[in-house]
Amino acid sequence: MSSHPPKLRFITYLCPSIPVEYFETIIYYLGDKLGCDVSLLYESRFSGPPADSPDPFSLNEVDIGFMCSSPFLKLLESKANVCELLPAAPLAMHPKNSGNRPVYFSDVVVHKDNVVKYPEFKNLRGARWAYNEPTSLSGCLSTLSTLKKMGENANFFGHSVQSGSHLKSLQMVLNHTVDGAAIDSFSLMMQKAQNLDLEKNIQVIESWGPYPIQPLVFRSGLDVELKQKVTQTLLEAHTDPEMRAKLGQFGITKFVPINMSLFDRETQLQEDVKGLTSRPAYY
Repeated sequence: MSSHPPKLRFITYLCPSIPVEYFETIIYYLGDKLGCDVSLLYESRFSGPPADSPDPFSLNEVDIGFMCSSPFLKLLESKANVCELLPAAPLAMHPKNSGNRPVYFSDVVVHKDNVVKYPEFKNLRGARWAYNEPTSLSGCLSTLSTLKKMGENANFFGHSVQSGSHLKSLQMVLNHTVDGAAIDSFSLMMQKAQNLDLEKNIQVIESWGPYPIQPLVFRSGLDVELKQKVTQTLLEAHTDPEMRAKLGQFGITKFVPINMSLFDRETQLQEDVKGLTSRPAYY
């Protein structure tokens, strides 16, 4: 009687802002190294499990997820013992990431045609602004925090629109539908590599952060030994020349160990912007 290989079911909430090829590269590598069958679900409507509907971890539909940190922290807070941090994270290249930390930045972008008009974020007063979604750390919370430090609020902008994703925000800047947006630098790096128009026409005028890189998340009920093997395989991925080259194409040098303390900065920022709202200007 033949034994079936173990299965690893993945979900990503980070497409299309981060290209699907990045996630496929990781899951296929894990499948090959661990002798597992792998599958990948795509959820492009949300950056993580919505608070008002059953999550796939509780339903035992997925084993590992790629998501933004805000919904991950909310899921941990609302549902004990459903999911947990996968203690490995990618090192993404960025001009301000000199300390080789598993972080990203919120890059404020404008069209290159408008750099003279908007050389800094403060010059965007009264301008048209796009953000991906209200819970986004890079797209919205970082903006509110910056405005608060300036003694401003969301009415700083003349008009704001919720785009639905970082990719759509970038297209709106590219097409002059809006004047600026705050974009996850991890996403921006990958999108520029794939889109020559973005590389030629989108200019970063400021970078805010650093913020904790988007986490990989385990279903808590996943076999303990398998969780350990997944983590160790990711941490050793850069020692495989072929995989190191593939990661490099996505601006990743390697995976490094992390723990929940990585997200302390975000928790502090959420407290900082509590009571602020983007609703008057963003809707």
